[in-house]
Amino acid sequence: DILRKGRDSLKGYVILFLSLALEGADIIVQALSEGAVDFVLKPGWDGMLAEDFSRELVSKIEVLLSKKPVESTDKVFKQANITESKTGTELVNCPGRAKGIVVIASSTGGPQALRKFLGKFEYVSVPVVIAQHMPPLFTKSLSEQLGKTTKLDVMEATSKVELQSNKVYVITGGKHGVVSDGVLEIIDGPPVNGVKPSADLLFTSAAQAYGTQTLGVVLTGMGKDGLEGSRLIKQLGGKVVAESQESAMVWGMPGEVVKNGLADAVDHLEALPYRVEEIIKWWK
Repeated sequence: DILRKGRDSLKGYVILFLSLALEGADIIVQALSEGAVDFVLKPGWDGMLAEDFSRELVSKIEVLLSKKPVESTDKVFKQANITESKTGTELVNCPGRAKGIVVIASSTGGPQALRKFLGKFEYVSVPVVIAQHMPPLFTKSLSEQLGKTTKLDVMEATSKVELQSNKVYVITGGKHGVVSDGVLEIIDGPPVNGVKPSADLLFTSAAQAYGTQTLGVVLTGMGKDGLEGSRLIKQLGGKVVAESQESAMVWGMPGEVVKNGLADAVDHLEALPYRVEEIIKWWK
């Protein structure tokens, strides 16, 4: 309630201190969707030691406090010679029978960004798969809350599932998701880039399965997860779009993609759905 009522007046960032408990997952995900930027597990939960807690908290605070002025994004935007995408209040409709896929990477600030991004869509002719860095108990709540803010059908993927158009699949936390032959498989394995699920694994598998009809969307987040996956998408003829520094809570993941010259477009979060529409409409 505090975050919802004070969204426009609160200055600075809100980081949540959490116990990994199912009964609080809905409230926590709601807080992340309403403006809390990130969370840290309390010592003793999920093997978190006190020194690890301190290290992770300090690291996240340092990243948030080191955010650069948005002018630096504008320079990258101009250097990349990216045309301005349209914005508006109309819903995005991507009809057709394309055999492609949209894969999304998000981390810090992701729940709020995903809610705004998916809320712009009325229909999309391909499946959408999301790798959001989040513990397992929270991705179920995230998928349920996203389903209330978009006309698309949203589900948490906890096991192997056949991919369908106009459906959004949130990879369950603590596992990886890979796609092949129209199927999303949920697999275990060590963290990649320190995270599970890994956007790099998702993006790489999507590029190998869908080739030129692969669209990677890199939203707000710390680190560089999604960078190598975006590189392969580009190598195999697909497209990659990144959230601009102007709207990203943390321009780590999208920033790495842009700085490495892998972004076909860099757009404000409000414009990204329309950019997706522009790309998908050319798929056959």
